[in-house]
Formats: sequence, C-alpha cells, structure tokens
Amino acid sequence: MLQMADSRRRFVMPKEAAIGANEPADVEVLPDGRVVISPVRVIPVHESWAVTHESLAQTAAALKDYKAGRTIGVKALDVKITAGSAKGGRK
Repeated sequence: MLQMADSRRRFVMPKEAAIGANEPADVEVLPDGRVVISPVRVIPVHESWAVTHESLAQTAAALKDYKAGRTIGVKALDVKITAGSAKGGRK
C-alpha cells in the first residue's frame, strides 16, 4: 500500500493492521532504511516473573501433563490456604 507521509511524517495504519489506536508498538529502522512496526504488550514489572523462560517452560510442561492425563485432583477442603501464604498448609 503506497502512502505519503503528512507534514509531521505520520502515516495512517490500514484497518487490517494488528495495531489499533493508542496501542503500543515497536518501531525498528532496518539498515536498508525499511521501517518495521510490530505490536507489543507492555508487562508491568511486578508481573514480569510470569514471562521468564523458566516459568514459560514450566507452564508448557504442566499443560502437556494435563493434556496427557497426568494430573491429580485436589478437593477444596483438602488444602487450607492461610492469609498471606502462597504455599498454604494442610489441615
């Protein structure tokens, strides 16, 4: 799609683009002058632990186990989670 930049060097994104109004994007200028615009997700620092290679690998392994039927059931009354405890405790 051929477009002309306006006086402020802006372009109009086509409706088919994966980037909407007021959404963050990464803009990369390649050595040959081409511009690549990619949609991004901004992750708050306090949630960044969830997207480490280790945590993503653990999640993938857990999903694989679940799909293969390698799971155990836990009744809600079997485990008592105490306030402020991520691990909880048994009754």
